[in-house]
Amino acid sequence: MLTYSELIKSLEEALKRKVVYRDGKKVIQKKSDKEGYKTQDGKEVKMSAKERLTRSKTAKKAAKKKKGKQGAINRARAKTMKKRG
Repeated sequence: MLTYSELIKSLEEALKRKVVYRDGKKVIQKKSDKEGYKTQDGKEVKMSAKERLTRSKTAKKAAKKKKGKQGAINRARAKTMKKRG
């Protein structure tokens, strides 16, 4: 039997569906929208402090790399949007 707080947490646990296009195919991903949580085996799981720190550092490095490639990314995206439109 679940306690009231556990029941509320389980009801709050709502994975959002996100549509992503990969290799010209439509893929539906389930993602967690809560801060500090990730999706694992179809469920929301709280990330450890170490993992959150690592992800934060990695995101900063990735942002620096992405900045240089943004022009090419925008051109490819515009081309895809023309196909879809």
